[in-house]
Amino acid sequence: MPKLNSNSTENEKNRQDGIIRKLILYIRSLKPIILSHHPNCDKFKEHTFKIGKYNFCIGCFIGYPVAIIGVLMIFFLNLINIMESTLLFTTGIILMSTFILSPLKFTKFKVIKIIQKILFNLGGAFLFWGIFTLPNHFFINFLLFFLIFGIALALVNAYHAFSFYRTCKKCEFSLDWEICPGFKALFEYCEVNNLPNLFKLQKRRNSES
Repeated sequence: MPKLNSNSTENEKNRQDGIIRKLILYIRSLKPIILSHHPNCDKFKEHTFKIGKYNFCIGCFIGYPVAIIGVLMIFFLNLINIMESTLLFTTGIILMSTFILSPLKFTKFKVIKIIQKILFNLGGAFLFWGIFTLPNHFFINFLLFFLIFGIALALVNAYHAFSFYRTCKKCEFSLDWEICPGFKALFEYCEVNNLPNLFKLQKRRNSES
């Protein structure tokens, strides 16, 4: 009996190790999408920049660092004391209004898109301090920050999701991820490593329903 228990424990450990290994492999397979947030497709090339063999999302890997640096820069340059809350807030709104360049299609040029992301996220930094320097209780300012930035992020992400959908819908592959060349490397990695292809599973569920 002890031997059976030992074998059972070993089999369970091997099963768990196998699950962990497959999970790690699956995360590796998603690395290109995690970094670029877009398919490896020429229709999205203005949304990414390349370092080595990987594509990186301009919005995330340029925009967010600029926002963080902007928040720190405004603080250490003492602009939160030099500029009034209203001026900080107004500057933030003006810089963030450069988002309008996206629906106007100016950001199809990568240089303009990068500049827009820098200005937009720098505007977010000014808006951040415009809110937190208001003469209110910290909790009130935090609620304002949560509300304003929540609405702004929701609108921006909704636009990006719609833009992504519209681009793929107009494509010759029309949202058929299984045959889309932009996902080819991901699918091949899954097949070689015997990993589940979630896109195929979703397609199968849709056809069965």
